[in-house]
Amino acid sequence: MSYKIKKFIMSSGERGCLILERESGLPVHYQNLYLTTMVRNRSATASTMEIVATNLLIVSNFLRDRNINIEERIVLKKFMNIAEIEDLIRYAKQRFDKQKITDIKAIKGKFIAKRTFGYRIHVISSYFMWLCGIIHSSKGIHAKYEVDFFINSIRAHLPRNSSLNLSDREDRSLNEEEIKELFITLSVGSDLNPFREDVRIRNRLIFSLLFQLGLRAGELLNLRVDDLDLMDNTLSVIRRHDSKEDGRTYQPLVKTGERVMPLSDQLVGEIYNYISECREKFAMKKKHKFLLVTHNSGKTAGEPLSISAYEKIISTLKRTNPKLSKLSGHRLRHSWNYLYSKEVGNSKLDNNHRDALRNYIMGWAKNSTMSDVYNNNYIAQQERETVIKVFNSARKLMSESKNAN
Repeated sequence: MSYKIKKFIMSSGERGCLILERESGLPVHYQNLYLTTMVRNRSATASTMEIVATNLLIVSNFLRDRNINIEERIVLKKFMNIAEIEDLIRYAKQRFDKQKITDIKAIKGKFIAKRTFGYRIHVISSYFMWLCGIIHSSKGIHAKYEVDFFINSIRAHLPRNSSLNLSDREDRSLNEEEIKELFITLSVGSDLNPFREDVRIRNRLIFSLLFQLGLRAGELLNLRVDDLDLMDNTLSVIRRHDSKEDGRTYQPLVKTGERVMPLSDQLVGEIYNYISECREKFAMKKKHKFLLVTHNSGKTAGEPLSISAYEKIISTLKRTNPKLSKLSGHRLRHSWNYLYSKEVGNSKLDNNHRDALRNYIMGWAKNSTMSDVYNNNYIAQQERETVIKVFNSARKLMSESKNAN
């Protein structure tokens, strides 16, 4: 038996997905019951549902390939032995190719990041615990100790968080040279620009918005023309989950708080130029008001730009310019935070107001500690400079004592 994931949009605009048997096209029972009761009914987004469904598909493929009937074993309280759990852990560390969500195949020699692996193990162990509860309760079986031992044997492989020293902290932002290279490449008239002429203004605007406002990809693709206020030079970031107007199956979402962001005259001009010179040509006959649209002559012309199209723009830049190999939209969000930390250090704002302003612009809660994550690069730099100053002071004192002798 093989499986696939089917995404859908309800008439209400709500997005979701199901795991189907490939041969019959029928929904599988337990996996979809878990998706509905433990994920969808808890107000998870469509993207979260798809991530969970993908991980359930991966573990279902593992069980199928090893001829493990997990439901039967749960009834018999035999579960999985140590060797099988170790095999599952090795399998779960692999990177899989979604192939448009219709199939899941391992990519040889490729492994996922530690955080992704941790979440995958969390989903698998939570599903197994839920499945044991459902089956045992329906058959009047009592095996709490055995179930806990089984689940803990899997969760024992969860990666542990370790405190990082100064040199181990990952720098997730782009440096100044990489940012300069990005916008040189994106210059509309540049010979380095790898895109067709009709999309160059749009693509440069995409990265101007990401870098100057620190937006997430979902926030960027969710922007509408009427979110721009030309009178006040502001742009609103609005949550529009399950919008009927948005026909994209994989809907870009605003995961942070709503906010109104001030814009520079230059950025307002760039947005307005795109709307008047480019967007209207393609979206004139469309009823939606999403800012960024597809530029082609097919059926999708003028439709809201999809997440896959956005990702293709980034992959094209990375492929055609080796200096941009680390490029991602989220790295530009980290770059914004690094610049904010540098500039706010020279302002008259006290620390509380500095943190409050950062949290607001980023869409975080007032008491959020996310700034600690996004500010790692600046903090690490300040720490290194401080330590070097201590070294220099110590060396100076040692030198003075030597001269005194």
